[in-house]
Amino acid sequence: MSTDAPPPGDDAAARATRPDAGAAPPAPGRDTARPLAGRGFELLVGAGVLLISLVSLFVAVSANRTQERLLAASVWPHLMFGTGNVDAAGAEAITLDLINRGVGPARVRWVELTHDDLPIADTAGLLRQCCGVSSSTVADIAFTTSRLNRRTIGADEWVVFFRMPRAGNPQAVWETLDRELAGVRMRACYCSVLDDCWMLDSRRAEPSPVRQCPASDGVAWSQ
Repeated sequence: MSTDAPPPGDDAAARATRPDAGAAPPAPGRDTARPLAGRGFELLVGAGVLLISLVSLFVAVSANRTQERLLAASVWPHLMFGTGNVDAAGAEAITLDLINRGVGPARVRWVELTHDDLPIADTAGLLRQCCGVSSSTVADIAFTTSRLNRRTIGADEWVVFFRMPRAGNPQAVWETLDRELAGVRMRACYCSVLDDCWMLDSRRAEPSPVRQCPASDGVAWSQ
């Protein structure tokens, strides 16, 4: 009696030659590699947190700059140079003035005066250059002076650093100096209490901001 059963081991051999036999086929259309699947909400939340952090940083920096500007404005000095031939009391007198029209003190580093672009070191030099007064006769002229270099000028303070009254002085000298006031120029560098600095030039409308006061390259006014 003969049988058609395959010899032992044939099934194993058949399976070895067909490794996929008996395995379930992959579902049609299924993506087998999706590492970000299901994480969209987490990414959205993370992006929102990052955006809020950036906005908060920008607001903090802007607020800090605003506070710095407000502080600087609260101590801002503003020096102005002036000349005149009548003093505050109404008497005829030639004056050279430095006025702080700001809201904070001005720390004056140095001051330079020139007349017709020639440096002036002191009152005697001014009278010699503008009016032809000799050094020997300067002592006969009545005037008052005040120091400016390394001086702090308070808010709304008015410093008359040169005053020559008409009464009691040679009329020719007084009148000549009065005419020559237009040729007097001042340059000065000054700073606030926060070390913000400006350069004053009487030939310009406004002082110019500078990083720091440079060394004077001219002749400093000594009084």
